[in-house]
Amino acid sequence: MKIVSVEAIPVTLPFREPVSDSWGTYEASRHGIVIVRSESGEYGAGEIAFAWFGGAHSLCRDVNNYWSEQLVGTDIADRTKLTATLDALCSFSKRHLLAKAGVEMALWDLLGKTMGVPVYRLLGGKLSDRIPLTGGMPMDSVEKMAENAVRRVSEGYSELKLKVGLDDRKDVEAVRAVRAAVPDGVKLRVDANMAWKDAKRAKALIDEMSHYGVDIVEQPLPDTMLDETAWLKRRVDAKILIDEGVWDVHDAKRVLDRNAADMLHVYISEAGGIDGARRIFELAELHGVECTIGSMPEGRIGAAASAHVAAAMRNLSARPSDIRGFTAYADDVTVEDLPIVDGQLVVPDRPGLGVTVDFDKLRAYTIQD
Repeated sequence: MKIVSVEAIPVTLPFREPVSDSWGTYEASRHGIVIVRSESGEYGAGEIAFAWFGGAHSLCRDVNNYWSEQLVGTDIADRTKLTATLDALCSFSKRHLLAKAGVEMALWDLLGKTMGVPVYRLLGGKLSDRIPLTGGMPMDSVEKMAENAVRRVSEGYSELKLKVGLDDRKDVEAVRAVRAAVPDGVKLRVDANMAWKDAKRAKALIDEMSHYGVDIVEQPLPDTMLDETAWLKRRVDAKILIDEGVWDVHDAKRVLDRNAADMLHVYISEAGGIDGARRIFELAELHGVECTIGSMPEGRIGAAASAHVAAAMRNLSARPSDIRGFTAYADDVTVEDLPIVDGQLVVPDRPGLGVTVDFDKLRAYTIQD
């Protein structure tokens, strides 16, 4: 069954509330929705998620103007050829991994629909029906973060993830307040998003936060500071989870070779798609390292792809993943929502990625270029 068209459609999805991290505050997120159609008329859907380097909308232009013609005419089952073509298109810029992920996602979705099986079956079968998720804690006042923590726990989340990195003393106070506000059995982690620039200062902060139960610290130092991160990993009780430092499998190899991570946070978008994410998991498994899955944050299409990967990976950590970015949006372009039950994402069971595009909504959120 051959590909007859590849189209990347630029959309903007509004957040329910502004989203903040150590890099800024955002009212909405730019995405690209990729639709790949075959000779049968069936379509597969993928997502180019929020991209820092140039934006998802410019990546849509690249796919439409240059990528599409190289993919049309290829059989959808010819995975080796399709992967080689997509890899060649990513050779000049890391940001094109995001475009590759969106196109590749759509190809997996189309193949699964054509074969009548969920994508996790194409990956070898699922090991879990539900994926535990962290309860996200955006930056806010200390009082509001404590209130938010109580709400997250009431929603069923057993682990909370606090964004930190702008104000050291406020961050420690927020951790202390959250710890006091929730039951002792609720685990805590923090995400610095590379905001800490000095390893010794980071150690002091982690030691202080560990006193209040923080046992995972996500990307404490810039991704260029691998030796310093390895030094930090050896000297703190909390596990070091590398996030921004791992885009593709080559990044993962550098981090693992330097022994700079206790865990890896894998993004389907940054990895260049489902197959790239699987390669990172498999490499980490050889090093005895567990992985969790991050969120760009993708909408429902990208989240569905993440769920299928998570369900099929043997070294997915028992600690929660972050496949919850889609919950931040006031609306999306799919018919189905993705249910979260007691803080766990239910893996879709329908063929392909298990989501259906609402083409009326897609048109409504399309940005005219």
